[in-house]
Amino acid sequence: MQRRQLITLHLYVSAFLVPMLFIMSLSGILELLDVKGEMYKDLIYSTDKDALDFKSRTIKQDIRDMLASIEVDYDFEHFRIRKGKLYTLPNYKIHYVFKKQGGYLRVYEYTPSTQFKLMALHKGNGPALYQLYQQIFVYGLFFVLLTGLWLGLTSPALRSKTIVIFLSGFVFYLLLISY
Repeated sequence: MQRRQLITLHLYVSAFLVPMLFIMSLSGILELLDVKGEMYKDLIYSTDKDALDFKSRTIKQDIRDMLASIEVDYDFEHFRIRKGKLYTLPNYKIHYVFKKQGGYLRVYEYTPSTQFKLMALHKGNGPALYQLYQQIFVYGLFFVLLTGLWLGLTSPALRSKTIVIFLSGFVFYLLLISY
């Protein structure tokens, strides 16, 4: 591949990746600043605590039936039970929590804020197509980084600057991880 073609490909791939890089950086910065986002909770149904057996062999269908009986049109991929609560998943979109409390089974609808959704996606929780995109993104980013470094190292005008900047970044990273 000729240098000009590699530069063009490098620019196209990097331009394609910029939106996701920007969103991932933004959600990461917000997480570091302890801006986690919110989960809005609404009680939508309450009934006798024995209406749903969390240990049933047909629990997934039982959840679907209960949601349908209260006129909630919702499909979920899986669920988890933790501390007496049953959570439908995924949690990066509207989902439901079944909680046995006193003599009642309460059903709550949880709606995540935009920041909460972004952080869930940032952490790799998302639909299969999004997870595939994240994998492609990683390979694309790796390509952009390697071609950028290679282009800098093979340019006589940029070689020494590229080496100094690369080594500075490498040493800085080693110092960070050694403490």
